[in-house]
Amino acid sequence: MYKHITNGLNNMSVEDFWWDTHNELKELGLQKKFDKQLEKMRTQDKHRYKDTREQWAYALDKVKRLNE
Repeated sequence: MYKHITNGLNNMSVEDFWWDTHNELKELGLQKKFDKQLEKMRTQDKHRYKDTREQWAYALDKVKRLNE
């Protein structure tokens, strides 16, 4: 549905990305799991130098995969 979010981060504006991510999480009921994933990522070195948009894209993809 929103493959453009994780497959083409530079193809959309930041505002569109945040809006689409928020709406998708709301539709899927995954906001709490998404927030938990972001919190977990804050302590992991491999995510330390990712910008916020990259972190959100990663967390969104992860919670969607784990909840298919």
